[in-house]
Amino acid sequence: MIDDTMALPPIPTIAVIELIASGVLYTIAAAMIQRKLVNPKRTRQLQDQIKLKSDEVRKLIKDNAPKEQIAEKQKEMMPLMKASMGSSMKAMFVLLPSFLVVYYLIIPFAFGYLGTATTQLNLFSHVFYLQYRGVFFVTVFVLGLITSIGILIYDRYRAKKDVKKEEAQEGIAEQPL
Repeated sequence: MIDDTMALPPIPTIAVIELIASGVLYTIAAAMIQRKLVNPKRTRQLQDQIKLKSDEVRKLIKDNAPKEQIAEKQKEMMPLMKASMGSSMKAMFVLLPSFLVVYYLIIPFAFGYLGTATTQLNLFSHVFYLQYRGVFFVTVFVLGLITSIGILIYDRYRAKKDVKKEEAQEGIAEQPL
């Protein structure tokens, strides 16, 4: 049996480097746009409020409170959930169309000359043959995951630091002169 992918020409190394660099630039730009559009402190506050309201609802359910009282608490939670989700979705409404434009218009315009040339990706004893758009997509996907995890860790670190700072300020305010 003949493998058709072996007959395809390889992508030149310089083109692979340029595709990876394009993916890196896109990922950096996307992370910056996301940070501008989403206020992590406000999102964290909304999530904390939702958690408090959710705990109250669970306590009411556990205590067999009247259904009207439970429904009222759930109604209080809905605007918070809507605001939290809206904040998260704001970046997606910008980033998804921008990715589609880059992926379907800009990358083919810049690298379309490569045609059906492929590069080989060895991953967990599997071999994948990627054309130029595949190289860009994999780069953006992997770096996007890494960036998202890094931002999440950083935001959690900042949240803990902010809590400690607020506790210290409250401690100073409570001390008698």
